[in-house]
Amino acid sequence: MIKAVLVDDEKHSLATLAWKLDKFCPEVEIVAQFTDSHEALEYLRNTPPDLVFLDIEMPRLNGFEVLEEFGGQAPFEVIFTTAYDEFGIRAVKVNALDYLLKPVQNQELKDALEKFLRKGNKAMQVLFSNQKEATPPMPDRIALATKESIEFVAPEDIILCTSDSNYTMIHLTNGRKKLISKTLKDVEEWLAPFNFFRAHHSHLVNLQHIREYVRADGGYLLLSNKMTLPVARNRKDELLKMIKAEH
Repeated sequence: MIKAVLVDDEKHSLATLAWKLDKFCPEVEIVAQFTDSHEALEYLRNTPPDLVFLDIEMPRLNGFEVLEEFGGQAPFEVIFTTAYDEFGIRAVKVNALDYLLKPVQNQELKDALEKFLRKGNKAMQVLFSNQKEATPPMPDRIALATKESIEFVAPEDIILCTSDSNYTMIHLTNGRKKLISKTLKDVEEWLAPFNFFRAHHSHLVNLQHIREYVRADGGYLLLSNKMTLPVARNRKDELLKMIKAEH
């Protein structure tokens, strides 16, 4: 097993990453998680793991400062996880194994682990290969994080995502709504593999929940929850092609 430590000052980010690793990377054993960078540093000095998932923007010590404490000779590999894309060059300079932008995409996470294994020893690669063959595929779920909780939902249970400034309202099949602190653009990237379409600049719709396209009033959609959704004029042709392809 790959022994990994997760360091992030945001508890919901830690929980989401831990869930993704458990679901998509069964070869990883999470041995410790920290929201305090000083506590993480003390642990890493005394019990270095194989791999550290390290946030960059943190109070007290940021991710780069944690690594500086090892004088450029950290006894573990590092994968940075951050919401900011301006640190990429610096991450390369400190020899980070990879650099993942939040929200961390499932495939990018798996690719980063593959990179670790290619760099590691043959025995670890064989273990990873055997585990991939032995582990049955699990249904994909999406982590919806709020200040109160993290809810894991299947993509097919999401009907519609609506922009609300820097937040997104998620409409679920059970009639509930969930307001998450992610932009619609971030959510669109999450849901890209699951048949969602940006029918309007403010709306991302699950194609499986479209019940009818109405040509009147400029064109709008009737959804499975009986909501109606406008369709942007420049997206209409592409949407109709996708609907036909679905059916």
